[in-house]
Amino acid sequence: MGKQPGSLSLPKLLPNIFTTIGLCSGLTGIRFALEADWENAVFLILIAACFDMIDGLSARLLKAFSPFGAELDSLADTISFGVAPAIITYLWIRHPIVASNQNHLLEWYWIPFLFFSACNAFRLARFNVMHLGESENKPTKNYFLGVPAPAAAGLVLMPLGFDFILARFGQDSFLSNYPIWVIGWVSVVSLLMISRFPTFSFRNVRFNVARNRALLVLLAVCLGVAVFMKEKWIFLFSLGVLYFLSIPFSCWTHRKDAA
Repeated sequence: MGKQPGSLSLPKLLPNIFTTIGLCSGLTGIRFALEADWENAVFLILIAACFDMIDGLSARLLKAFSPFGAELDSLADTISFGVAPAIITYLWIRHPIVASNQNHLLEWYWIPFLFFSACNAFRLARFNVMHLGESENKPTKNYFLGVPAPAAAGLVLMPLGFDFILARFGQDSFLSNYPIWVIGWVSVVSLLMISRFPTFSFRNVRFNVARNRALLVLLAVCLGVAVFMKEKWIFLFSLGVLYFLSIPFSCWTHRKDAA
């Protein structure tokens, strides 16, 4: 039986399916945060980031680009990487504030999280406009303009990751007791999203490995997976630190490439 006019094959739908799974992961992260299950809440945002990478990769491999898919991806990113991390982090710092009867501060502490979500939407809108060809300042193939939404979500959640590491070694969590530091960090990440700093686009990086070093790369991957399985929060927190430290380096390499 031939394909009906206007129908889509399953491979052409796969990128949208992956995007929808990522969207559901981000929303479920909010649900876990409402239940004060912080580790699962953060982990689901990371899962959403993985599906965000997979949907783009599958769209390129299958040549399954569509205006609907592009719009769905932007809306899903706004929820999974703009709304969900803001709500999760806000609820995390809210608990000790309520426990200390300082509810009058909650309205003020909510403002930086509104700012983060708004910057996320602005950043995604700018990204879409650039790829429509309406901007004179298009990013180059190997760089983004500003910190991309999934990376910003990971950076915002790093204080929770640090507390998970402390709990792993039997230490008391304390960062949520100092919300002013957390909202300061959230504000910095928000500004990085809408900044014009060039940041590495790792999805476009191509690595050429010599044949005599292929085994070393595989061993490094094995070691990384082993560390992730044993100490996932240390591994993920270290990735966040390395990414944050890469931002000045990406600015320097971009300037060098442009010279």
